[in-house]
Parts: sequence; structure tokens; C-alpha cells
Amino acid sequence: MNQKATDWDAYGRERSPRRQRSLYLHHCLAGRIVDRFLKRMPRALSILDLGCGDGYYLERLREMGFGDVAGADPSGPMVARCRERGLNARRASLEDLPPSGDKDLLLIIQVLEHVDDPGLALDKIRGLLKNRGLLLLSVPVCDSFLSRYHRSRFGLNRMEQVRAWDDTHRHAFSLRRLQGLLMDHGFRVERAVHCSNPFPWVGRYGGKRLGALFQRITLGGRFGDILVILARRND
Repeated sequence: MNQKATDWDAYGRERSPRRQRSLYLHHCLAGRIVDRFLKRMPRALSILDLGCGDGYYLERLREMGFGDVAGADPSGPMVARCRERGLNARRASLEDLPPSGDKDLLLIIQVLEHVDDPGLALDKIRGLLKNRGLLLLSVPVCDSFLSRYHRSRFGLNRMEQVRAWDDTHRHAFSLRRLQGLLMDHGFRVERAVHCSNPFPWVGRYGGKRLGALFQRITLGGRFGDILVILARRND
């Protein structure tokens, strides 16, 4: 089914990714994994946050002491909010960026599911990175116990589940599909971690507090609704 092109300016006026990543548990849990990877990296890296939104990760990188940090986003209102807080961001989509080959690390957090052609996007991302540069990405995968139960019980598919989160989602990934896609486009996966694993019935019968506690149980990062991957350009 053909999907209407997303109006990113309207999207930026209507939403606040920065607020969502601070308030909603599934985003907070994913953010902790991203932070964990970032904290182990040298502070001298040249970093680009693609799809930076209104600057949540740009701020986190600044707070961690990274100096060479920039963001790009296709939404004018999002970029304007970044600049209001003194963040280095420009209005640009991935297609607008030349293959500079000068970045040590690219962040694409909750972005790849929005693009028309993920393979083409990964080729362009690879062209922005230095040899053996790093890619840190996250996508919704709907692999929690609750999501798996809903697929089985109600005959849903992953695409229906990810579009219930955000109607601008164009792809529904699994770990296997995303690993294969990365390998096919010149990346080697170094770490892959699931997070945010709601359990069926726990929140309903045990209350929100118990549900939130169980949501942190991923059985070694194997189950969860969000997948965080650290990959390296394979040269």
C-alpha cells in the first residue's frame, strides 16, 4: 500500500520527542541502553545525530562531554527548538547530506522505521562514516512478551503494532531482518539489545508499579519492544 509522504514540519509542530523520551518508560529504558554505549566512547569523536528531533540526544551528548556534535532533521520546527537551546542542528534530510566520510559515530534513534528505503538509507549513512566508523541505532520491534501475545491472540502483525505507536512508521523490523540488512549494506553488528518488555496481564492485575518493574526484565536483552544496535562500518 502506498503511503502519503510525511509532512515533517507538521509532525514537528505536533510532537515533542524530547518530552516523550523523558516521560515514557519504554523510551527511558531505551535511552539508558544508548547512554550505556555512549559513556564508553572517547569524547573526541565526531558525531552526527540524524533525525535529531528537538534535541534530546544532542543535549545528552553535550552533558556527557562530547564536543564535536551536530544534528540534522527534516523538520524546521524541530530544528528551531534545538537552536533555541544552543544546540548545533541544521534542517536536512539524509538525502541532503553528501557522503563526507568524516564522522566517527552516527546516531539514528527511532529513525530507520520512518524512511522509504532502509537499505538506501544505510548506504548513505555508510558514506558519512569514516573507515570503521560506528552506527548507534534504535528501532521499534514489538518483541516484548506482551506484543508477542497480542500477535498470537488477536492475529496482529508487526506492522500493525508499530503503526499503532506512530502512523508515520513505514517498516516493522525484527532483530533477524535488521541484522541481515546491516550486513548486506556494509556493517558488522557488535551489540544488539532489546529493552522495554511488558508482560501480559501484569500491569492490569498487579498495578502500574508492578507492571513497570516487570517491564525492565528482558532476560539478558532478548525480549523487548525496542531494539538498540551498535554496528561498525565493515571495511
